[in-house]
Amino acid sequence: MSIQFLILIIYIIFIILLGLLAVRKVKGSEDLLVAGRNLGVMFVAVSIAAEYMGGLGTVGTAEVAFSQGMGVIWYHIASSFGLILFGCVFAHYYRKYNVITVPEYLYYLYDIKTWKAASVLNVVGYWFFTIIQMTAMGSLVASVTGLDLKISVLVCGLAMTVYLLAAGMWSVAFTSVAFMFTIGTGIPLAFWWVMQKEIPLLSTSAGVAGYVGLAKALNGAGLDAVALFSPFSLGGMAVLGYFLGGILGIPAAQATINYSFGAKNWKIARLAPVLAAIVILPLSIWTGSMGLYARAAGLTDNPKLALGATLMNINPIIGGIGIAGIFAALISTVAGILFGCASIMAKDIWQRWLHPDTDDRYLSRWTRIWILIIGISSSFGAMTLPKILNQAFFVYSIRGALMICVAFGIWWKRAHPDAAYWSLIVALVGGTMYQFNLPINFAAFFKLHISVWCAILSLITFIVISLHSKWAPQTSSELPPFIDSGKGRRNKK
Repeated sequence: MSIQFLILIIYIIFIILLGLLAVRKVKGSEDLLVAGRNLGVMFVAVSIAAEYMGGLGTVGTAEVAFSQGMGVIWYHIASSFGLILFGCVFAHYYRKYNVITVPEYLYYLYDIKTWKAASVLNVVGYWFFTIIQMTAMGSLVASVTGLDLKISVLVCGLAMTVYLLAAGMWSVAFTSVAFMFTIGTGIPLAFWWVMQKEIPLLSTSAGVAGYVGLAKALNGAGLDAVALFSPFSLGGMAVLGYFLGGILGIPAAQATINYSFGAKNWKIARLAPVLAAIVILPLSIWTGSMGLYARAAGLTDNPKLALGATLMNINPIIGGIGIAGIFAALISTVAGILFGCASIMAKDIWQRWLHPDTDDRYLSRWTRIWILIIGISSSFGAMTLPKILNQAFFVYSIRGALMICVAFGIWWKRAHPDAAYWSLIVALVGGTMYQFNLPINFAAFFKLHISVWCAILSLITFIVISLHSKWAPQTSSELPPFIDSGKGRRNKK
């Protein structure tokens, strides 16, 4: 058993025990879903930050850097912009309605059919997102243990499901500080060690450390170091797609907003995402650089295994701490996304839509049941998923339609429920066709990033339908109960 593997096993046991301690905090569905709305700024900030340091921000960014270069740094820059936008502009509005899910908020902004469409869109998106994150977790474990990738994915997915079943959001909150400490030390320490200690050991680096040595090693491997180091190595359209994915997707992300829903007050809900944005900013630089090192050193032919291969081939203590940091990031993200999906399924679809008479005790039970169902199905789904970060932007893109609905619902008088409903449907259908080339290869034809494609479809649909739709008595009768939202659309009517 390697030292890295031993460190990882000890850390996993510690996290599971810490999560189980949270069970005593759960006395009802609100404790399970939003931690009783009693989270302080530290818990909220580190929980949000840890989510964006997960599979996409670690294994996924190293995978892209391995294949396409350091243009991947825009992933966390865009995510930081999205978090700042959410904290400064949108968090206050969510808190005013005292809701638990994003679809529930759209119910108050629009009508019943929009809420139902948003519920389905969120469940589809987050179910897919859970699969993506479990794939990343399995990739890391496969690198450490030598197990088959599919077996590693399955084992990790099932373990995460059990961890989250214990206490829901309180499980995440209890472990978030431990996660952030591990992430904040393990990943930058491993990055420093690779750049200063490992790169000079490569025969093609001429004994030079840092990025100069890495450039020499890449050139020595027959690669173009200048192109790989370029911040635009992915192309300008990809950078635009990253920003649209972050700016449009994050302020409507259930997994992120869950923590703000659980904050003690609106001030914490606004401040915490801004603090999280500062914390995550340099992560793609660290993981991307280690991905390029894996390629220069010839550690693996599989981009998914780039980060894990790097950490397994450096000093075992440093590598073990780095692996613990990556694993902490993965656990926190999988937990947040899986829980966000289950909470929408339990609260919006199961309780309010299908079984409106469900009481608090049964809601808690059914939340756990949906965690189990989604966790197990995602574990099996993760065994076949390719290209982690590319698939993630499919989810970001269809989620951006939710953001468009929220923004127009708050600030535009003409925003109409029919426009919100159809913009969600068009984004889901159009994004699915674009991602899976149905019936043609849209990306090759239009040459757009999927985030740009879905944003254009959703925006045009919303504006056109709102401008051509008139309010009728039937439309008004389908509206939810009046709530004063400060700048809400119905206050202006």
